[in-house]
Amino acid sequence: MSFDFDSLVEEHFKKNRDVYGFQSIASLIEEVMEAKTLTEAQDKVRQRAQEFLLVLPKFTPTEAWGNPESMERQQINRLFSVVGGGRSIEGKLTYLQRIVAESSKITSPRRIISSLIILESLSAVINSFNAASAGFVFEGFLAALLQGEQEAEISAMGNLPIQDLIAFKDSENPLPISLKLLGPKTKIEGSYTNLIDGLDEFGEMIYIVARKDGEAIAIEQFRLTQENFLDALYLDAKGRGKKSGASLITLASLGLGPEESLQQLKAAESWEERYALLQQTKGYSTTVRAKKERLKAEREAAEAAAQEAEREAAEAAAQEAEQVDIAADTDSVVAAREALYEAIREEWTLLLEGEKQHTQWSISIPQLESFDFVEYQELGTLPYSAKQIEDVAIIHMDKLNGDITQLFSATKDLSENINKYFTFDKRDRAISSGERAIENTAQIEASIKAGIATTSKEPESSEN
Repeated sequence: MSFDFDSLVEEHFKKNRDVYGFQSIASLIEEVMEAKTLTEAQDKVRQRAQEFLLVLPKFTPTEAWGNPESMERQQINRLFSVVGGGRSIEGKLTYLQRIVAESSKITSPRRIISSLIILESLSAVINSFNAASAGFVFEGFLAALLQGEQEAEISAMGNLPIQDLIAFKDSENPLPISLKLLGPKTKIEGSYTNLIDGLDEFGEMIYIVARKDGEAIAIEQFRLTQENFLDALYLDAKGRGKKSGASLITLASLGLGPEESLQQLKAAESWEERYALLQQTKGYSTTVRAKKERLKAEREAAEAAAQEAEREAAEAAAQEAEQVDIAADTDSVVAAREALYEAIREEWTLLLEGEKQHTQWSISIPQLESFDFVEYQELGTLPYSAKQIEDVAIIHMDKLNGDITQLFSATKDLSENINKYFTFDKRDRAISSGERAIENTAQIEASIKAGIATTSKEPESSEN
């Protein structure tokens, strides 16, 4: 068999002749130019998005957002009213998250702009406050989003406010929520005593866990009820009793161990019976229990005195006694009621003083994921970094026409020019600023007219 080495070499280089030839170099230059053009186009879009975000109205959240009666909350309600999702925590967050998806089919400028403003408000919560204050402000933010009210005082039943807010407060199904702002893998903890009292008042407690992870907030939700909380606190991820949980629920005063205590608590025929037992468990604050028992007796005595005073006043009125005697009896009713209210106020104060003595329960993510008896959900993420919000704006910039962007730009310029008109010391500069303000109003008028025409063609509600 003959072997032609020269022919093989020649054939090889025929196939690869242009490895370093003109065509390869030209193709490489073309690819580089295309990449450069694409990068420049992307930079322009990002710059446009940055400029647009700069002229959007800014709403910095405060704790006042959690009070439906405050001026700040009433102003922000108009913004949050755009957020659909019904009377559901999951629905509200899912609706807001749709703006983040690159595959989003949202086209409404109002929906896009309101969502961007809300995301920037969330960014202000996370980036503008320290760890201690961010949690309180985030409560106000969620209270506004969920049409609820932030809870900061003792409840009407005298319980400590384990609930940070009541969502959908004016609805037929208000939801008590305890909020936790944590790191990515931090365990969820809370006061055992406060949880017991909260479950007695509400029957359930919904926990929203917001975890600051990179450039986004990851949000989880789970629900503890009068039926499932014992197992949730007692069991580990493998379904075995854990030491910390066992210590909480043990009825040591009855001479029972952890497993016997769990059985005894579950065997209670009613919640009232179980609640009485729970107040005897090792995890429940002995200080709170003793004060509750003493103050309950004092309150019952005050109530009895108030009832007796009312009875005597009624008898005096029925017998048509002298006005002065009736007035005296009325004073005794007032005094008895004041004694009752003072007893209740003292109970609240003393309960607050004992707050730091409460034992903590804890649950880890693996536990929640393993529990089939707890409604645990990962509700998704919301961006809070400037870059992430810019990325969201970039997705939708092609849906915002020139009239919309001009509207916000002209509004910002109008405010600045009006301020200059009243503050410039030289008359000619002030007049010039006033003239520019007039031009701004004309631009705003034209933009709003165009926006109204577009809005009238939008569907009333969009869930895309």
